[in-house]
Amino acid sequence: MTVMGLCLDLGSCGFANRDKARFCAQCGIPTRGALLQGRYEIQQLTSKDRGTVTLQAIDRYAGQPVIVRALVPRESSAKTREDFLQDAELAVALSSRIQEAGSVRVVDYGQDGPLAFLVKSEYEPVTDEQGPTASAQSLAQVQRDIWKATQTPFFGLDDEDATVRMAVPGKHKTTQPQGQRDWLMEGNQAYEQGSYEEALGAYEAATAYNSSMVEAWSGKGASLLHLGRSEEALSAYDQAIALCADNPELWTSRGSVLHELGRYDEEMACYDQALKLNADYVYAWSGRGMALAEQNRPEEALLAFDRALLLDPRQCNVWQAMSDTLYSLQRYDEALLAIDRAFEIDDKRASLWDTKGNILRRMKQPEQALPLHEQATQLDAYNATVWFDQGNDLRDLMRFPEALASYDRALSLDPTLAGAWYNRGNVLAALHRYEEALASYDEALKYDEGLTSAWYNKGSLLHELKRHEEALVAFDRALAADAHYIAAWNNKGLSLFALGSLDEALAALDQATSFAPEEPDAWYNKAVVLEKLGRQQEALTCQQWAQSLDQRKGHIEV
Repeated sequence: MTVMGLCLDLGSCGFANRDKARFCAQCGIPTRGALLQGRYEIQQLTSKDRGTVTLQAIDRYAGQPVIVRALVPRESSAKTREDFLQDAELAVALSSRIQEAGSVRVVDYGQDGPLAFLVKSEYEPVTDEQGPTASAQSLAQVQRDIWKATQTPFFGLDDEDATVRMAVPGKHKTTQPQGQRDWLMEGNQAYEQGSYEEALGAYEAATAYNSSMVEAWSGKGASLLHLGRSEEALSAYDQAIALCADNPELWTSRGSVLHELGRYDEEMACYDQALKLNADYVYAWSGRGMALAEQNRPEEALLAFDRALLLDPRQCNVWQAMSDTLYSLQRYDEALLAIDRAFEIDDKRASLWDTKGNILRRMKQPEQALPLHEQATQLDAYNATVWFDQGNDLRDLMRFPEALASYDRALSLDPTLAGAWYNRGNVLAALHRYEEALASYDEALKYDEGLTSAWYNKGSLLHELKRHEEALVAFDRALAADAHYIAAWNNKGLSLFALGSLDEALAALDQATSFAPEEPDAWYNKAVVLEKLGRQQEALTCQQWAQSLDQRKGHIEV
């Protein structure tokens, strides 16, 4: 029999929830025993007034009672929650100045699932025998780019709403004994200002003063990660977890560091551990989804994103990541729906405009994609990739001079963007500026030697310029990367024929027809070579077969 738990609001709701539900399925307030952000354990409801509830809770970090005031999700709008959290942030800042024993201060705030809340506690001065009072944890963001420049900038995540949260110290002041500098507060302030070296020094001083200060260790880890010192960041998070092993946020942060180190199996284990501690921890689900997407496990990633969005449908970055993943599966209609949900939350991000534009271009709608990419360039004029994507729209619309200008702008911002050099070469070739096109292909290959299509296009252009020996080198490089590249075999055969190497030309065309027996071009070319070799009957057979393939294609097209 399933155990049911009554909603704490017996007067207005009283809904019978399933056992282990963190929030009431009807009104949305937390249930008895629920952990908010893995820290505040709800005990009971003390009052309700005009859309808010007041609850008693235990701060599991500090081991002391606290008061949680929260908006009732069913009775609050997104605007109400935003205003509430802004007011709570101000209250935390003002409360940090209060140091009178027995006074009640707002010490933390945040949103967990559907619930916007703040936390109050009674101020108790710290003595030398006590450790510093555990303070609130604010949440730094780690940005992750899953997709690289030749695709879409799928993970140009903005700081407003990142999906993998790093546990770092909060915004309010942690008290210290009289005369002792508050290193933790100084570290928090420096971190928020982006002064990571300064923040690191302050956190190190805080841990030297009290080595059991969890927030200082997590702040040190976050600062080190921003400074590119990932191994040291991992050690700092390990120390924080040793002190507070039941905090899912710390495990999620540790997973982010392991991602930077390329230790993906361990990263996944961290998200799994976070979810063991709190199966509804939205940031562990979103982090897990990101990791799965990057490991080319898109179907599993989508399941993780679904879970994250079920817990918090206002996560803009998760909708964007879901859209990116669906895009990679060529499920463009679904990708478009997901990116539109992200737009409903935040339409000021260049990455969203860019992503939606790329989806529309893949759906063969470049005329609709172009204004979206133009908007992306206005929002982020120094982002090379959005200029590159705008150039692709213009290329598809055959507006080649404008496309060239967009590629040039992209390359002025990032000269290592191989895809932009490659597409620039294609546009220059279309404009009959062949030498410039060859130079552009060479630049593309300088930054990405494995760009097979660039080797092929370079070879084809050299063939047209009657530089057949150079063309053969390029075709061989393309075929070394992809032995089934039919067009490369065909054009290699043409270059060999032009050089008078008939037997080698025939061998290349044999490869083309064996890999693609339904393609007529290689059969026509093979007939020409056979005729030149005096093998008339075979040439006639090849020609007749090519004609039949052409006729068959014509019927299919009709």
